[in-house]
Parts: sequence; C-alpha cells; structure tokens
Amino acid sequence: MENYKELLEALMISNKNVRFSAICTLQGEMLFQKRREDIKSLFTLDETKSQLEKTIDSWKSRGDIKDKIGKPLYSITSYEKIKRITIPIDEEYLLFISMDNNDKESEKFSKITIKNISALLENDPTKS
Repeated sequence: MENYKELLEALMISNKNVRFSAICTLQGEMLFQKRREDIKSLFTLDETKSQLEKTIDSWKSRGDIKDKIGKPLYSITSYEKIKRITIPIDEEYLLFISMDNNDKESEKFSKITIKNISALLENDPTKS
C-alpha cells in the first residue's frame, strides 16, 4: 500500500502538468491523493470526491461489455483546461490523474473535419 503513495509522489515529480492524482477503491474510497501545491485548484476536495465517484461508476459500467471487447485498459477524457486519466492498478484499485491541457489540445478539436480526425488517429492524442 505504501508503494501507491510513492507512485503518486513520483507522478508529480515526473510530469509538471500533473495537477492531481489519487488511488481509489472500486467502492469509492480515496486511499491516497496528491495535489500540486503551486497551482490553483479547480475543485474543492468534496467536488473532487464526487467526480471520482462518477468516474468509478463509469469505469464499472465498462465491465458490462468486457466479455465482448475485453477489459478496459485506461480511459482519457480531455477538456479545454484539463485531461483526466483513469488507469486500473488491479482488480480493486484505480489510479486517477488530472493534468493540465495544453492550448494545442483544444485547437486539434476546434474544427472537426475528416482531415482533422484522420490526423488525430495517426498522431495518437493520448501521447500529447
């Protein structure tokens, strides 16, 4: 369990765009969390917990289709300001990461055309 705390610390050190990270159980209990101190929080801790509960429910719903398409590997949702990443650690725990989104991310999706979509598929948006 202590390794999870170290994982969150390492995430903050390894990428300056990581704003917040947490380890939660599938029952919604937040075990560990780390918030970057040099940024303005977008959510209160209670709002964060509420968002995590919704994300956990969404993650659980993916289990309904795993027999047809396999287990989910990760989920990334990108907003104008942040990117939220959900990664299963094992059958009991999920890792949540909230990162700053760069301006180029919003630009990529500002005018959706076949050409834009094709370029996005060639340049994996999860790598930016």
